[in-house]
Amino acid sequence: MSTERIMIMNITPIKVSFTPQYFNNINTDYGNQKLIKPNYNNSLSKDTVSFTAAKLISDSIWRNFVKELPTLRRIATPFLDAAEAVAKKHEDSGVSFLREMFEETAVKEPDSKLSKVSRAKTFDDRDAIRTTLFVKNPYNLSTIFEKIIPSFGPEEGRNYLVAPIKVSVGDLMKRGYVPIEEEKMVSEFFSIPHTKEAHLKFFREVKSKKYDYYDTKRSKYDYDNVKYTLTDFLKTNKDPSKDEIIKLVKSLKIEVPDVDVRLNKKMLNLNGLPEKYKYCIGEPNGAYEDAQIRFIRYEDKDVENPIYHELLIHFGPTYNRNAFREHKLVYEKTRLFKELNIPVNPVYDGAVDFKLEPEKGVAKFISDVKNLFRTEVSEKLINNGKNEDFFGSIEDNEEIFFDAKSEEKYERWFRNIVGFTKEYYKQEKERASISTLATEQVDKDYRADLNLLAKIKKLLDKTIEEINHEYGLSESK
Repeated sequence: MSTERIMIMNITPIKVSFTPQYFNNINTDYGNQKLIKPNYNNSLSKDTVSFTAAKLISDSIWRNFVKELPTLRRIATPFLDAAEAVAKKHEDSGVSFLREMFEETAVKEPDSKLSKVSRAKTFDDRDAIRTTLFVKNPYNLSTIFEKIIPSFGPEEGRNYLVAPIKVSVGDLMKRGYVPIEEEKMVSEFFSIPHTKEAHLKFFREVKSKKYDYYDTKRSKYDYDNVKYTLTDFLKTNKDPSKDEIIKLVKSLKIEVPDVDVRLNKKMLNLNGLPEKYKYCIGEPNGAYEDAQIRFIRYEDKDVENPIYHELLIHFGPTYNRNAFREHKLVYEKTRLFKELNIPVNPVYDGAVDFKLEPEKGVAKFISDVKNLFRTEVSEKLINNGKNEDFFGSIEDNEEIFFDAKSEEKYERWFRNIVGFTKEYYKQEKERASISTLATEQVDKDYRADLNLLAKIKKLLDKTIEEINHEYGLSESK
């Protein structure tokens, strides 16, 4: 990490009128906000490390993961013991644990971890150890927050604390957070004497703010990412605008409990939700619902990179099996689209000429394919599992299969994906023609993307074949 400096500036302090009124229009109904996906600080640049091309790097990472396995397996055992004890203690509240379902998968395997690194371009592995509790009615949040979480803690003779995670204030504001304390800190910065000593004192005081939900030496705020931005304002003697101040506040990072409750908000009973977890309420991922809690061991509470223990909350074993099957049949296959070199993030607004912007055509038809598998397989599997475990009935279960019309659309859309990919690289090669090196890179990316698309197509074909064979529409190969 580079050494950071505070610039010495002898200028007149800037007085800023900075009040919470700037944020009065924020929607404070966090129940209607989207799930926050925190951005970690150690993201890898695709231009810096290519995990598909740099095989030696990938092999080195994989070997390190293998070396960690014995330690992780040893540490996982007490976590499974704790989950088993917590479930037994609260079985009257509908909590259960089937150890035999999770014994073999409590530690993520090296290949799975390497795949995650390749997709996410980050070494942050927050589910190295994991297991699942079943809760008959997780919508009653008191079961999770007043019973399960405290029962994992030292107060009840166990060894786990809810882990912290850094989230931007801007992301928390999407859940209704009003940054009164953060506004005050930024306002104070523009009011202090602008000397090296005053700056150092200010940032020390910010760093000294600690967590209030367990004893720790870790700072509540990460102010480093805005330090240079703040001092640049003072260096140029520029008075920040309201929008610039809001941007500064949003870019602050604050450490909060690493808990995501991704359940249907219309069914939630919030009476059992403590104030400190108020901004942990997210959104279901389509039909899929769960709660995710990450713990660390008490002795690791001041460690920079502790081992994370992920606990999932599901409705029951059928729901869990169906969710796992959906993961294998659909999610693991469609997420491979993220590994394409072609940019597929542009939003399709219905008014795009795909011949001029073929990458948007790729994005549009990838979205269509993913939506087809979500509606035909994912949502039905998830809802069928919930019907059995939560509602206690299978009368409303849906049949899962691909009819001829759905298969025809799938084939046509995938041909469009391949066709627009070819057109994209044709145009890229024309633009790169002035450089031999650039042309070689375009050719390399083109071949890699076509090979990846062929792989995805083969995997999705297999899903359709398996689903339809079970329904009696085709013979399994």
